[in-house]
Amino acid sequence: MANTVKTIEKFILTHRSLVAILLFTFVVRLPTLFEPLWYRDEAIYLTIGQRLLRGATMYADIFDHKTPGIYYLTATALKIFGESVWSIKFLLLIWILVTIVVFYFLGKRLFNKRVAVISTVFFSLITSLPFIEGNLFNSEILMILPVSIAVLLGLNKRYFLAGAFFSFAVLLKVPAVFDFAAYFFFVGLAVKKDRVAETIRNLAALTFGLTVPIAISGVYFFVKNALPAYYKSAVLYNISYTGVGNQFITPNGLLFIKALPIMLLAGYFSIKVYERLRDRQSNKPNTREFIIIWLIFAFYGAVFGGRTYEHYLIQAVPAVSLVLAASFAEKDFVKIGSFFLAVVFFLSLAIGFRPWFNFSYYTNFSRFAAGQMPFDQYAASFDVETPKNYAVASFLKGCETFDQKGTCLQTRTVTTDKLYLYSDQTAIYFLSGLAPASRYITFFHLIDSPEAKKPTYEQIKEARPRYIIADTRFSGSYESLEKLLSSRYNLFAFYDDLAIYKTRVPVTRN
Repeated sequence: MANTVKTIEKFILTHRSLVAILLFTFVVRLPTLFEPLWYRDEAIYLTIGQRLLRGATMYADIFDHKTPGIYYLTATALKIFGESVWSIKFLLLIWILVTIVVFYFLGKRLFNKRVAVISTVFFSLITSLPFIEGNLFNSEILMILPVSIAVLLGLNKRYFLAGAFFSFAVLLKVPAVFDFAAYFFFVGLAVKKDRVAETIRNLAALTFGLTVPIAISGVYFFVKNALPAYYKSAVLYNISYTGVGNQFITPNGLLFIKALPIMLLAGYFSIKVYERLRDRQSNKPNTREFIIIWLIFAFYGAVFGGRTYEHYLIQAVPAVSLVLAASFAEKDFVKIGSFFLAVVFFLSLAIGFRPWFNFSYYTNFSRFAAGQMPFDQYAASFDVETPKNYAVASFLKGCETFDQKGTCLQTRTVTTDKLYLYSDQTAIYFLSGLAPASRYITFFHLIDSPEAKKPTYEQIKEARPRYIIADTRFSGSYESLEKLLSSRYNLFAFYDDLAIYKTRVPVTRN
Protein backbone atom coordinates (compact mmCIF):
# COMPACT_ATOMS: atom_id res chain seq x y z
CA MET A 1 0.00 0.00 0.00
CA ALA A 2 2.80 2.41 0.92
CA ASN A 3 4.55 1.67 -2.38
CA THR A 4 1.35 2.37 -4.30
CA VAL A 5 0.93 5.74 -2.58
CA LYS A 6 4.56 6.63 -3.35
CA THR A 7 4.10 5.63 -7.00
CA ILE A 8 0.99 7.82 -7.31
CA GLU A 9 2.74 10.72 -5.57
CA LYS A 10 5.75 10.38 -7.88
CA PHE A 11 3.49 10.32 -10.95
CA ILE A 12 1.66 13.48 -9.81
CA LEU A 13 4.89 15.33 -9.11
CA THR A 14 6.41 14.24 -12.42
CA HIS A 15 3.35 15.03 -14.50
CA ARG A 16 1.82 18.07 -12.81
CA SER A 17 0.58 19.52 -16.11
CA LEU A 18 -1.19 16.29 -17.02
CA VAL A 19 -2.85 16.10 -13.59
CA ALA A 20 -4.02 19.73 -13.98
CA ILE A 21 -5.52 18.91 -17.40
CA LEU A 22 -7.29 15.87 -15.94
CA LEU A 23 -8.78 17.98 -13.13
CA PHE A 24 -9.89 20.63 -15.61
CA THR A 25 -11.47 17.98 -17.84
CA PHE A 26 -13.30 16.43 -14.90
CA VAL A 27 -14.78 19.78 -13.84
CA VAL A 28 -15.77 20.79 -17.39
CA ARG A 29 -17.39 17.43 -18.08
CA LEU A 30 -19.18 17.20 -14.71
CA PRO A 31 -22.51 18.52 -16.10
CA THR A 32 -22.64 15.58 -18.52
CA LEU A 33 -23.38 13.29 -15.57
CA PHE A 34 -26.65 15.15 -15.01
CA GLU A 35 -27.90 15.32 -18.59
CA PRO A 36 -31.34 13.79 -19.20
CA LEU A 37 -31.79 11.21 -21.93
CA TRP A 38 -32.33 13.64 -24.79
CA TYR A 39 -30.05 12.55 -27.61
CA ARG A 40 -31.56 9.98 -29.96
CA ASP A 41 -28.40 7.98 -30.65
CA GLU A 42 -27.80 7.58 -26.91
CA ALA A 43 -31.41 6.40 -26.57
CA ILE A 44 -30.79 3.79 -29.28
CA TYR A 45 -27.59 2.56 -27.58
CA LEU A 46 -29.33 2.34 -24.20
CA THR A 47 -32.39 0.55 -25.58
CA ILE A 48 -30.21 -1.97 -27.37
CA GLY A 49 -27.91 -2.37 -24.36
CA GLN A 50 -30.92 -3.06 -22.15
CA ARG A 51 -32.19 -5.68 -24.60
CA LEU A 52 -28.76 -7.35 -24.83
CA LEU A 53 -28.72 -7.70 -21.05
CA ARG A 54 -32.10 -9.44 -21.29
CA GLY A 55 -30.90 -12.04 -23.77
CA ALA A 56 -31.36 -10.45 -27.20
CA THR A 57 -28.82 -10.96 -29.97
CA MET A 58 -27.57 -7.86 -31.73
CA TYR A 59 -28.67 -7.47 -35.37
CA ALA A 60 -30.81 -10.64 -35.33
CA ASP A 61 -33.24 -9.54 -32.59
CA ILE A 62 -32.70 -5.80 -32.66
CA PHE A 63 -31.39 -3.52 -35.39
CA ASP A 64 -28.98 -0.66 -35.75
CA HIS A 65 -26.28 -0.16 -38.34
CA LYS A 66 -23.08 0.53 -36.40
CA THR A 67 -20.46 -2.11 -35.67
CA PRO A 68 -21.15 -3.96 -32.39
CA GLY A 69 -18.66 -2.35 -29.99
CA ILE A 70 -20.80 0.62 -28.95
CA TYR A 71 -23.79 -1.58 -28.07
CA TYR A 72 -21.88 -4.13 -26.00
CA LEU A 73 -19.97 -1.34 -24.28
CA THR A 74 -23.32 0.24 -23.37
CA ALA A 75 -24.63 -3.08 -22.09
CA THR A 76 -21.50 -3.44 -19.94
CA ALA A 77 -22.01 0.03 -18.46
CA LEU A 78 -25.66 -0.77 -17.66
CA LYS A 79 -24.64 -4.07 -16.07
CA ILE A 80 -21.98 -2.50 -13.85
CA PHE A 81 -23.47 0.90 -13.00
CA GLY A 82 -27.20 0.29 -13.33
CA GLU A 83 -29.83 0.89 -16.01
CA SER A 84 -29.80 4.67 -16.32
CA VAL A 85 -28.42 7.28 -18.69
CA TRP A 86 -25.95 8.21 -15.92
CA SER A 87 -24.15 4.91 -16.49
CA ILE A 88 -22.96 5.69 -20.01
CA LYS A 89 -22.16 9.30 -19.06
CA PHE A 90 -20.02 8.10 -16.15
CA LEU A 91 -18.30 5.55 -18.38
CA LEU A 92 -17.61 8.30 -20.92
CA LEU A 93 -16.08 10.53 -18.22
CA ILE A 94 -13.72 7.77 -17.06
CA TRP A 95 -13.00 6.78 -20.67
CA ILE A 96 -12.03 10.31 -21.72
CA LEU A 97 -9.77 10.78 -18.68
CA VAL A 98 -7.92 7.58 -19.58
CA THR A 99 -7.81 8.74 -23.22
CA ILE A 100 -6.19 12.02 -22.13
CA VAL A 101 -3.47 10.15 -20.25
CA VAL A 102 -2.73 7.91 -23.25
CA PHE A 103 -2.86 10.85 -25.67
CA TYR A 104 -0.44 12.82 -23.48
CA PHE A 105 2.11 10.00 -23.60
CA LEU A 106 1.54 9.65 -27.33
CA GLY A 107 2.38 13.34 -27.81
CA LYS A 108 5.46 12.88 -25.64
CA ARG A 109 6.53 9.83 -27.65
CA LEU A 110 6.03 11.62 -30.95
CA PHE A 111 7.62 14.93 -29.94
CA ASN A 112 8.48 16.05 -26.41
CA LYS A 113 6.87 17.03 -23.12
CA ARG A 114 6.08 20.57 -24.24
CA VAL A 115 4.21 19.43 -27.34
CA ALA A 116 2.51 16.71 -25.28
CA VAL A 117 1.17 19.26 -22.79
CA ILE A 118 0.00 21.76 -25.43
CA SER A 119 -1.64 19.10 -27.60
CA THR A 120 -3.40 17.56 -24.59
CA VAL A 121 -4.75 20.97 -23.58
CA PHE A 122 -6.18 21.44 -27.08
CA PHE A 123 -7.55 17.90 -27.07
CA SER A 124 -9.25 18.39 -23.70
CA LEU A 125 -10.77 21.74 -24.68
CA ILE A 126 -12.11 20.60 -28.05
CA THR A 127 -13.57 17.31 -26.84
CA SER A 128 -14.85 18.37 -23.42
CA LEU A 129 -16.59 21.66 -24.15
CA PRO A 130 -19.94 21.18 -25.98
CA PHE A 131 -18.34 22.53 -29.14
CA ILE A 132 -18.52 19.53 -31.45
CA GLU A 133 -20.78 17.40 -29.23
CA GLY A 134 -18.00 15.85 -27.18
CA ASN A 135 -20.45 15.61 -24.27
CA LEU A 136 -22.29 12.81 -26.09
CA PHE A 137 -21.66 9.08 -25.74
CA ASN A 138 -20.75 8.34 -29.34
CA SER A 139 -18.35 6.04 -31.16
CA GLU A 140 -16.20 8.90 -32.46
CA ILE A 141 -15.03 9.98 -29.01
CA LEU A 142 -14.74 6.42 -27.71
CA MET A 143 -12.57 5.15 -30.56
CA ILE A 144 -9.82 7.72 -29.88
CA LEU A 145 -8.56 5.60 -26.95
CA PRO A 146 -7.90 2.39 -28.91
CA VAL A 147 -6.53 4.41 -31.84
CA SER A 148 -4.08 6.28 -29.57
CA ILE A 149 -2.98 3.02 -27.94
CA ALA A 150 -2.55 1.49 -31.41
CA VAL A 151 -0.29 4.31 -32.58
CA LEU A 152 1.80 4.08 -29.40
CA LEU A 153 2.19 0.32 -29.86
CA GLY A 154 3.08 0.77 -33.53
CA LEU A 155 5.75 3.36 -32.72
CA ASN A 156 7.24 0.75 -30.37
CA LYS A 157 7.18 -1.81 -33.22
CA ARG A 158 4.37 -3.92 -31.69
CA TYR A 159 2.62 -4.11 -35.02
CA PHE A 160 0.23 -7.01 -34.40
CA LEU A 161 -1.06 -5.49 -31.16
CA ALA A 162 -1.30 -2.10 -32.86
CA GLY A 163 -3.47 -3.63 -35.56
CA ALA A 164 -5.65 -5.29 -32.92
CA PHE A 165 -6.31 -1.97 -31.19
CA PHE A 166 -7.13 -0.35 -34.53
CA SER A 167 -9.58 -3.23 -34.96
CA PHE A 168 -11.20 -2.45 -31.59
CA ALA A 169 -11.69 1.10 -32.85
CA VAL A 170 -13.26 -0.16 -36.10
CA LEU A 171 -15.61 -2.33 -34.03
CA LEU A 172 -16.76 0.90 -32.39
CA LYS A 173 -17.30 2.57 -35.77
CA VAL A 174 -16.19 1.78 -39.33
CA PRO A 175 -14.51 5.16 -40.16
CA ALA A 176 -11.73 4.28 -37.67
CA VAL A 177 -10.35 2.25 -40.57
CA PHE A 178 -8.99 5.56 -41.90
CA ASP A 179 -6.88 6.01 -38.76
CA PHE A 180 -5.53 2.54 -39.47
CA ALA A 181 -4.92 3.52 -43.09
CA ALA A 182 -2.93 6.57 -41.96
CA TYR A 183 -0.61 4.48 -39.81
CA PHE A 184 -0.37 1.75 -42.47
CA PHE A 185 0.63 4.44 -44.96
CA PHE A 186 3.23 5.81 -42.53
CA VAL A 187 4.78 2.38 -41.91
CA GLY A 188 4.90 1.76 -45.65
CA LEU A 189 6.80 5.01 -46.18
CA ALA A 190 9.66 3.66 -44.05
CA VAL A 191 10.57 1.18 -46.79
CA LYS A 192 14.22 1.26 -47.88
CA LYS A 193 16.13 -0.55 -50.56
CA ASP A 194 17.72 -3.02 -48.18
CA ARG A 195 14.64 -3.44 -45.93
CA VAL A 196 11.73 -4.14 -48.26
CA ALA A 197 11.01 -7.56 -46.72
CA GLU A 198 11.04 -6.06 -43.20
CA THR A 199 8.52 -3.40 -44.19
CA ILE A 200 6.25 -6.01 -45.79
CA ARG A 201 6.40 -8.10 -42.59
CA ASN A 202 5.49 -5.06 -40.50
CA LEU A 203 2.54 -4.21 -42.74
CA ALA A 204 1.40 -7.85 -42.72
CA ALA A 205 1.51 -7.97 -38.90
CA LEU A 206 -0.42 -4.70 -38.71
CA THR A 207 -3.08 -6.01 -41.12
CA PHE A 208 -3.32 -9.39 -39.41
CA GLY A 209 -3.83 -7.63 -36.08
CA LEU A 210 -6.67 -5.64 -37.65
CA THR A 211 -8.43 -8.71 -38.99
CA VAL A 212 -8.31 -10.95 -35.89
CA PRO A 213 -10.80 -9.12 -33.56
CA ILE A 214 -13.14 -8.48 -36.50
CA ALA A 215 -12.96 -12.17 -37.43
CA ILE A 216 -13.67 -13.13 -33.80
CA SER A 217 -16.76 -10.91 -33.84
CA GLY A 218 -17.86 -12.72 -37.00
CA VAL A 219 -17.41 -16.11 -35.29
CA TYR A 220 -19.43 -14.86 -32.30
CA PHE A 221 -22.37 -13.85 -34.47
CA PHE A 222 -22.05 -17.08 -36.48
CA VAL A 223 -22.43 -19.08 -33.26
CA LYS A 224 -25.45 -16.91 -32.39
CA ASN A 225 -26.96 -17.63 -35.84
CA ALA A 226 -26.77 -13.92 -36.58
CA LEU A 227 -23.87 -13.70 -39.06
CA PRO A 228 -26.03 -12.80 -42.12
CA ALA A 229 -27.82 -10.11 -40.07
CA TYR A 230 -24.44 -8.82 -38.83
CA TYR A 231 -23.11 -8.62 -42.38
CA LYS A 232 -26.22 -6.91 -43.76
CA SER A 233 -26.50 -4.42 -40.89
CA ALA A 234 -22.87 -3.51 -40.12
CA VAL A 235 -21.44 -3.88 -43.64
CA LEU A 236 -24.03 -3.59 -46.43
CA TYR A 237 -26.19 -1.01 -44.65
CA ASN A 238 -23.14 1.16 -43.97
CA ILE A 239 -22.16 1.02 -47.63
CA SER A 240 -25.59 2.29 -48.68
CA TYR A 241 -25.51 4.80 -45.79
CA THR A 242 -22.48 6.56 -47.31
CA GLY A 243 -24.55 7.43 -50.39
CA VAL A 244 -26.61 9.89 -48.35
CA GLY A 245 -25.03 13.32 -48.74
CA ASN A 246 -22.31 12.07 -51.10
CA GLN A 247 -24.24 12.33 -54.37
CA PHE A 248 -22.15 13.84 -57.18
CA ILE A 249 -22.87 12.45 -60.67
CA THR A 250 -22.88 8.96 -59.09
CA PRO A 251 -24.34 7.94 -55.66
CA ASN A 252 -20.92 8.18 -53.95
CA GLY A 253 -19.20 10.48 -56.41
CA LEU A 254 -18.46 13.16 -53.82
CA LEU A 255 -16.24 10.71 -51.92
CA PHE A 256 -13.69 10.94 -54.74
CA ILE A 257 -13.69 14.74 -54.54
CA LYS A 258 -13.22 14.58 -50.75
CA ALA A 259 -10.33 12.15 -51.28
CA LEU A 260 -8.31 14.63 -53.35
CA PRO A 261 -6.05 15.61 -50.38
CA ILE A 262 -5.29 11.91 -49.81
CA MET A 263 -4.51 11.42 -53.50
CA LEU A 264 -2.17 14.42 -53.53
CA LEU A 265 -0.54 13.18 -50.34
CA ALA A 266 -0.13 9.70 -51.83
CA GLY A 267 1.44 11.15 -54.97
CA TYR A 268 3.92 13.24 -52.96
CA PHE A 269 4.97 10.39 -50.72
CA SER A 270 5.16 7.93 -53.63
CA ILE A 271 7.98 10.07 -54.97
CA LYS A 272 9.68 9.95 -51.55
CA VAL A 273 9.33 6.16 -51.42
CA TYR A 274 10.84 5.90 -54.87
CA GLU A 275 13.78 7.98 -53.66
CA ARG A 276 14.21 5.79 -50.58
CA LEU A 277 14.23 2.65 -52.69
CA ARG A 278 16.99 4.14 -54.84
CA ASP A 279 19.06 5.57 -51.98
CA ARG A 280 19.77 3.47 -48.90
CA GLN A 281 20.76 6.58 -46.95
CA SER A 282 17.46 8.39 -47.48
CA ASN A 283 15.81 9.61 -44.27
CA LYS A 284 12.78 7.83 -42.81
CA PRO A 285 9.46 9.67 -42.59
CA ASN A 286 9.37 11.81 -39.45
CA THR A 287 6.70 12.50 -36.85
CA ARG A 288 5.67 15.76 -38.49
CA GLU A 289 4.91 13.88 -41.68
CA PHE A 290 2.95 11.32 -39.69
CA ILE A 291 0.63 13.83 -38.01
CA ILE A 292 -0.11 15.48 -41.36
CA ILE A 293 -0.90 12.05 -42.83
CA TRP A 294 -3.06 11.27 -39.80
CA LEU A 295 -4.86 14.61 -40.08
CA ILE A 296 -5.74 14.11 -43.75
CA PHE A 297 -6.92 10.50 -43.34
CA ALA A 298 -8.83 11.15 -40.10
CA PHE A 299 -10.59 14.15 -41.62
CA TYR A 300 -11.59 12.03 -44.58
CA GLY A 301 -13.03 9.52 -42.11
CA ALA A 302 -14.99 12.35 -40.47
CA VAL A 303 -16.59 13.48 -43.75
CA PHE A 304 -16.91 10.00 -45.28
CA GLY A 305 -20.43 9.42 -43.97
CA GLY A 306 -21.93 12.30 -45.94
CA ARG A 307 -23.95 13.76 -43.09
CA THR A 308 -22.70 16.79 -41.18
CA TYR A 309 -23.20 15.86 -37.54
CA GLU A 310 -20.62 17.86 -35.62
CA HIS A 311 -19.45 14.91 -33.51
CA TYR A 312 -18.09 13.30 -36.71
CA LEU A 313 -15.27 15.86 -36.55
CA ILE A 314 -14.07 14.37 -33.24
CA GLN A 315 -12.24 11.70 -35.23
CA ALA A 316 -9.82 14.36 -36.50
CA VAL A 317 -9.29 16.04 -33.10
CA PRO A 318 -6.17 14.02 -32.02
CA ALA A 319 -4.33 14.90 -35.22
CA VAL A 320 -5.59 18.50 -35.16
CA SER A 321 -4.38 18.88 -31.56
CA LEU A 322 -0.93 17.52 -32.41
CA VAL A 323 -0.60 19.74 -35.48
CA LEU A 324 -1.67 22.80 -33.46
CA ALA A 325 0.78 21.97 -30.67
CA ALA A 326 3.68 21.29 -33.05
CA SER A 327 2.94 24.55 -34.88
CA PHE A 328 3.10 26.46 -31.59
CA ALA A 329 6.16 24.66 -30.23
CA GLU A 330 8.29 24.21 -33.35
CA LYS A 331 8.76 27.38 -35.36
CA ASP A 332 9.84 25.66 -38.57
CA PHE A 333 6.57 23.73 -38.63
CA VAL A 334 4.33 26.79 -38.37
CA LYS A 335 3.74 27.33 -42.08
CA ILE A 336 2.98 23.76 -43.10
CA GLY A 337 0.96 23.04 -39.96
CA SER A 338 -1.08 26.22 -40.32
CA PHE A 339 -1.75 25.45 -43.98
CA PHE A 340 -3.19 22.01 -43.33
CA LEU A 341 -5.23 23.24 -40.36
CA ALA A 342 -6.66 26.03 -42.49
CA VAL A 343 -7.58 23.52 -45.20
CA VAL A 344 -9.40 21.31 -42.67
CA PHE A 345 -11.18 24.31 -41.11
CA PHE A 346 -12.47 25.75 -44.38
CA LEU A 347 -13.39 22.34 -45.79
CA SER A 348 -15.41 21.67 -42.63
CA LEU A 349 -17.39 24.87 -43.16
CA ALA A 350 -17.76 24.25 -46.90
CA ILE A 351 -19.09 20.72 -46.38
CA GLY A 352 -21.64 22.01 -43.86
CA PHE A 353 -20.27 21.42 -40.35
CA ARG A 354 -21.25 24.20 -37.95
CA PRO A 355 -19.46 23.82 -34.59
CA TRP A 356 -20.74 26.20 -31.93
CA PHE A 357 -20.38 26.86 -28.23
CA ASN A 358 -23.58 26.87 -26.21
CA PHE A 359 -22.98 29.01 -23.09
CA SER A 360 -26.44 28.12 -21.81
CA TYR A 361 -25.25 24.52 -21.35
CA TYR A 362 -23.37 25.60 -18.22
CA THR A 363 -25.74 28.34 -17.04
CA ASN A 364 -28.71 25.97 -17.24
CA PHE A 365 -26.79 23.31 -15.35
CA SER A 366 -25.88 25.82 -12.64
CA ARG A 367 -29.54 26.82 -12.24
CA PHE A 368 -30.69 23.18 -12.24
CA ALA A 369 -28.05 22.13 -9.69
CA ALA A 370 -29.04 25.07 -7.47
CA GLY A 371 -32.70 24.06 -7.59
CA GLN A 372 -33.67 27.16 -9.57
CA MET A 373 -34.79 25.25 -12.69
CA PRO A 374 -37.27 22.33 -12.60
CA PHE A 375 -36.33 19.08 -14.33
CA ASP A 376 -38.86 19.49 -17.17
CA GLN A 377 -37.47 22.90 -18.06
CA TYR A 378 -33.88 21.63 -17.81
CA ALA A 379 -34.73 18.63 -20.01
CA ALA A 380 -36.45 20.87 -22.57
CA SER A 381 -33.30 23.03 -22.80
CA PHE A 382 -31.66 20.07 -24.56
CA ASP A 383 -34.61 19.04 -26.74
CA VAL A 384 -38.27 20.00 -26.52
CA GLU A 385 -39.26 16.34 -26.98
CA THR A 386 -37.38 15.21 -23.84
CA PRO A 387 -39.93 16.12 -21.10
CA LYS A 388 -42.65 14.46 -23.20
CA ASN A 389 -40.64 11.22 -23.40
CA TYR A 390 -40.16 11.17 -19.63
CA ALA A 391 -43.86 11.88 -19.07
CA VAL A 392 -45.03 9.12 -21.43
CA ALA A 393 -42.58 6.62 -19.89
CA SER A 394 -43.85 7.59 -16.43
CA PHE A 395 -47.44 7.07 -17.63
CA LEU A 396 -46.60 3.58 -18.93
CA LYS A 397 -44.99 2.61 -15.62
CA GLY A 398 -47.76 4.25 -13.58
CA CYS A 399 -50.61 2.68 -11.65
CA GLU A 400 -53.73 1.49 -13.51
CA THR A 401 -55.99 0.43 -10.64
CA PHE A 402 -56.12 1.41 -6.96
CA ASP A 403 -57.88 0.05 -3.91
CA GLN A 404 -60.06 2.18 -1.65
CA LYS A 405 -57.02 3.28 0.36
CA GLY A 406 -55.24 4.51 -2.73
CA THR A 407 -52.77 1.62 -2.83
CA CYS A 408 -51.77 0.52 -6.31
CA LEU A 409 -53.24 -2.85 -7.23
CA GLN A 410 -51.91 -3.08 -10.77
CA THR A 411 -49.52 -1.05 -12.87
CA ARG A 412 -50.26 -0.29 -16.50
CA THR A 413 -47.33 -2.39 -17.64
CA VAL A 414 -44.89 -4.94 -16.28
CA THR A 415 -41.39 -5.72 -17.57
CA THR A 416 -42.67 -8.66 -19.67
CA ASP A 417 -45.05 -6.42 -21.64
CA LYS A 418 -44.12 -5.28 -25.13
CA LEU A 419 -44.30 -1.76 -26.53
CA TYR A 420 -44.16 -0.46 -30.07
CA LEU A 421 -43.22 3.11 -30.97
CA TYR A 422 -44.51 4.32 -34.32
CA SER A 423 -42.11 7.16 -33.70
CA ASP A 424 -38.44 8.14 -33.48
CA GLN A 425 -38.64 8.78 -29.72
CA THR A 426 -36.65 5.64 -28.84
CA ALA A 427 -35.93 7.00 -25.35
CA ILE A 428 -39.44 5.90 -24.30
CA TYR A 429 -38.39 2.25 -24.64
CA PHE A 430 -35.46 2.65 -22.28
CA LEU A 431 -37.18 4.99 -19.81
CA SER A 432 -40.21 2.70 -19.52
CA GLY A 433 -38.10 -0.46 -19.37
CA LEU A 434 -40.41 -2.14 -21.92
CA ALA A 435 -39.08 -4.37 -24.68
CA PRO A 436 -39.62 -3.26 -28.29
CA ALA A 437 -42.19 -5.37 -30.14
CA SER A 438 -40.06 -5.49 -33.29
CA ARG A 439 -36.48 -5.72 -34.47
CA TYR A 440 -36.57 -2.10 -35.67
CA ILE A 441 -36.74 0.34 -32.77
CA THR A 442 -36.92 3.66 -34.59
CA PHE A 443 -39.23 4.62 -37.45
CA PHE A 444 -36.30 6.39 -39.12
CA HIS A 445 -35.10 3.00 -40.35
CA LEU A 446 -38.54 2.05 -41.71
CA ILE A 447 -40.02 5.17 -43.26
CA ASP A 448 -38.36 4.73 -46.67
CA SER A 449 -38.01 0.96 -46.54
CA PRO A 450 -41.13 -0.98 -47.73
CA GLU A 451 -39.19 -4.25 -47.54
CA ALA A 452 -38.56 -3.69 -43.81
CA LYS A 453 -42.12 -2.59 -43.01
CA LYS A 454 -43.71 -5.94 -43.86
CA PRO A 455 -41.65 -8.15 -41.48
CA THR A 456 -41.93 -5.45 -38.81
CA TYR A 457 -45.71 -5.52 -39.12
CA GLU A 458 -45.68 -9.32 -38.73
CA GLN A 459 -43.48 -9.05 -35.63
CA ILE A 460 -45.82 -6.47 -34.08
CA LYS A 461 -48.86 -8.67 -34.77
CA GLU A 462 -47.14 -11.67 -33.18
CA ALA A 463 -45.78 -9.72 -30.17
CA ARG A 464 -49.19 -8.12 -29.45
CA PRO A 465 -47.78 -5.10 -27.59
CA ARG A 466 -49.96 -3.84 -24.76
CA TYR A 467 -49.44 -0.25 -25.90
CA ILE A 468 -48.55 1.31 -29.24
CA ILE A 469 -47.52 4.95 -29.29
CA ALA A 470 -47.92 6.70 -32.63
CA ASP A 471 -46.45 10.03 -33.63
CA THR A 472 -49.26 11.85 -35.43
CA ARG A 473 -46.67 13.60 -37.62
CA PHE A 474 -46.05 10.22 -39.32
CA SER A 475 -49.73 9.66 -40.04
CA GLY A 476 -50.19 7.89 -43.39
CA SER A 477 -46.59 6.60 -43.47
CA TYR A 478 -47.34 3.02 -42.35
CA GLU A 479 -50.70 1.93 -43.74
CA SER A 480 -50.70 -1.68 -42.51
CA LEU A 481 -49.83 -0.68 -38.95
CA GLU A 482 -52.52 2.01 -38.94
CA LYS A 483 -55.08 -0.60 -40.00
CA LEU A 484 -53.93 -2.79 -37.09
CA LEU A 485 -54.40 0.15 -34.73
CA SER A 486 -57.97 0.76 -35.91
CA SER A 487 -58.92 -2.93 -35.69
CA ARG A 488 -57.22 -4.09 -32.50
CA TYR A 489 -56.44 -0.99 -30.43
CA ASN A 490 -58.34 1.81 -28.74
CA LEU A 491 -57.07 5.37 -28.68
CA PHE A 492 -56.39 5.79 -24.99
CA ALA A 493 -54.86 9.26 -24.71
CA PHE A 494 -52.95 12.01 -26.45
CA TYR A 495 -49.78 13.63 -25.20
CA ASP A 496 -49.06 16.52 -27.56
CA ASP A 497 -48.41 14.83 -30.91
CA LEU A 498 -48.10 11.33 -29.47
CA ALA A 499 -51.23 9.18 -29.62
CA ILE A 500 -51.28 6.37 -27.03
CA TYR A 501 -53.15 3.24 -28.10
CA LYS A 502 -54.05 0.35 -25.81
CA THR A 503 -54.86 -3.16 -27.01
CA ARG A 504 -58.49 -4.30 -26.93
CA VAL A 505 -57.39 -7.90 -26.48
CA PRO A 506 -56.40 -8.92 -22.92
CA VAL A 507 -52.67 -9.63 -22.73
CA THR A 508 -51.60 -12.75 -20.87
CA ARG A 509 -48.77 -11.82 -18.51
CA ASN A 510 -46.12 -14.27 -17.35
